[in-house]
Amino acid sequence: MPPRKALAPELVASSIITGSQVIRYWGDDPEFVTTHSRIKPGDDGIVDYLTLSGGGINGAYGAGFLVGWTARGDRPEFEVVTGISVGAMMAPLAFIGSRHDGRLQAAFSSLTQQTNMRVDFLSALFGAPSVLKNTVILDAIRQLVDERVLDEVAAGHRQGRRLYVGTTNLDAQRPVVWDIGAIAVSNIPNKLDLVHRIILASTAVPGVFPPVLLEAEAQGQRIDELHVDGGVTQQVLLMPGGYKGGGGTKKLYVLFNGVVDPTPATVTRLASLDLLERAVPTLLKYLGRANLEQLANTAARNNIAFRLSAIPASFPQSQGLLGDEAWLGQLFDFGFANGKAGIWQNTPR
Repeated sequence: MPPRKALAPELVASSIITGSQVIRYWGDDPEFVTTHSRIKPGDDGIVDYLTLSGGGINGAYGAGFLVGWTARGDRPEFEVVTGISVGAMMAPLAFIGSRHDGRLQAAFSSLTQQTNMRVDFLSALFGAPSVLKNTVILDAIRQLVDERVLDEVAAGHRQGRRLYVGTTNLDAQRPVVWDIGAIAVSNIPNKLDLVHRIILASTAVPGVFPPVLLEAEAQGQRIDELHVDGGVTQQVLLMPGGYKGGGGTKKLYVLFNGVVDPTPATVTRLASLDLLERAVPTLLKYLGRANLEQLANTAARNNIAFRLSAIPASFPQSQGLLGDEAWLGQLFDFGFANGKAGIWQNTPR
């Protein structure tokens, strides 16, 4: 990566992306509630929230579930959609409506293409920022979110609906929530490219894909911010400040592109890499469980109907980091079947 115009730590709080337009919030700041508390109910009198988690190749499940939900015939128009990592890729399409399910299928296709990507451990050993390039991911994002999609996101934003994507500011060590609708209605130059880079950053698993540098300004200095996968800090976007205001009945749907239940397996070799290979997914699984429990508890306190769908432990796990096309197809079909059948659970087990 090129040399950085790094931001001094004491200037982190004053960094802005462009002008005075508010397009993002700290994801751990309860004051964020002042913007999303103004959400209006839909025509049916309900405020429907959809949260799409990260999960990499497991995103085939969420894509399949949404398409199956459409086939079921009772998928609502969501007033608020949030996404992290692969969920951030799907979130704009889920926001603008089920008529774009064909593009969701394209999201699934982009995941299958990852199985052909070359893992370059040698370059990483000599200082490269990642073992994979993000070219395939960026191409998929550009196909998923074009000018027409961004215009439709802007129209939804003007109606009072909201689309949020989460990244992690690695320098600040804090989650960031990006208001994609606010960007869509803004006069920011090259705003489509900015949206692409934000979603790309949200998918940038550290060490696996390169981080994304976003140009910013702090006290008159041109600097860059280092953003990576939102899943580093949150497996699902937690809506800081809760779900207050807005009136009407509220429903929160969560599509978790991963397994929340324990999946016992024997670690046969006690080598460091084998232990890390088992420990890191366990760490992320329990971060995800904690995030889901936080969402469920917040929903209960605010009298919000909570529905969760996650991949069960009984579904066969991928045998590799990038999966294979046959396995991804099975996972998509499994998600489709669950979405069409309307299978939900009330809390993480």
